[in-house]
Amino acid sequence: MRQMFRRIPLAGLSVFMLFLSTASPAHAQYFGRNKVQYKEFKFEVIKTEHFDVYFYDEERESAARAGRMAERWYARLSSVFEHQLRTRQPLVLYASHPDFEQTNVVGGMIGEGTGGVTEGLKRRVVLPLAGTLAETDHVLGHELVHAFQYDISAQRAAAGGGSGAGIEALPLWFVEGLAEYLSIGPVDPHTAMWLRDATRKETLPEIEDLDSGQFFPYR
Repeated sequence: MRQMFRRIPLAGLSVFMLFLSTASPAHAQYFGRNKVQYKEFKFEVIKTEHFDVYFYDEERESAARAGRMAERWYARLSSVFEHQLRTRQPLVLYASHPDFEQTNVVGGMIGEGTGGVTEGLKRRVVLPLAGTLAETDHVLGHELVHAFQYDISAQRAAAGGGSGAGIEALPLWFVEGLAEYLSIGPVDPHTAMWLRDATRKETLPEIEDLDSGQFFPYR
């Protein structure tokens, strides 16, 4: 996806946040429109086999744990995709969501419901530590699927002489649906509830309906 956003739990519409948060004209800067950066983050880095994990002092103990979680996801996803990322994967961690909202890794405002971002230019994954390890693991897995999607699509576009379209050519429901499916697994009570309800009400969409914008792309 162009710039991938993730909500906790089971993300929602945050993928659109970057596009919706366009800059206001200089003469009309309303309160709350600017990204306030009131803390200075002194980042350090832990290097694992495949990741550069950026962290600051408040999350020192959690950074090594996140690195191990990321390596487990890398092993799973590289096997599923039969692909190795061509360069080391940056992972930028924040200790809390208010800290995460101040990030300058990506532009635009970050809402309270956004649980993580994967930006396309340098394939950086950025996320705050969640309330539980399970939530952090889920979001981390989801965003790393996007990192693989970016890398695979860019490699194939380059193999086509640069004329082939990258991830932008893929439908949003496929990009986000794949990330969600691989990060929560094939059995999920919340998703099962949605499917049962849609089936009983005979509102389960056809594949061609999914690009209409009426359906939740993550589901």
